[in-house]
Amino acid sequence: MKTLLADGPDRRYASEMEQFGRLAGQWSTLITYYSADGSPVRRLLGAWEFGYALEGRAVVDVWQWPGQDDLPSEGRAPDEECGLCVRIWDPRLQLWRFTFHGTARGDVVQMYARQIGDEIVMERAVGGDLVRWTFADITADTFRWRNERSADGGHTWHLDQDVHAHRPH
Repeated sequence: MKTLLADGPDRRYASEMEQFGRLAGQWSTLITYYSADGSPVRRLLGAWEFGYALEGRAVVDVWQWPGQDDLPSEGRAPDEECGLCVRIWDPRLQLWRFTFHGTARGDVVQMYARQIGDEIVMERAVGGDLVRWTFADITADTFRWRNERSADGGHTWHLDQDVHAHRPH
């Protein structure tokens, strides 16, 4: 599908597209979920794949646990995730529009994202809470992703999920 995937960013927004585009390729992940007291409750191995799409005007990714290498021959269990993210740069708003579709629970998440310093931050309100997802410590071969929640308007944050990603060699 030539129109679905693209070889690189649209030249008009190349620097903006590079914010997520630099993640293009395959990643192995260690995913840690945390309880309310901050202790790790579950660790999983997964995979994350990024690429340019829609004539270079979007960056898409597929988030999986387990990853393809660890997937049993009978396939993914109903509670195991294989989700699709679509990120589109909005030149009018100067930010990213982000949508995640999760297959395990039928989640659909919409957020806005922007670069803040060296991090890419996605935010939304859920009920009375604020939720933010952050890409941090991005290098050519590694990055960290955090899912945090605040019940007090952003004064304090609780880490719900932490992902350490590296490019497989």
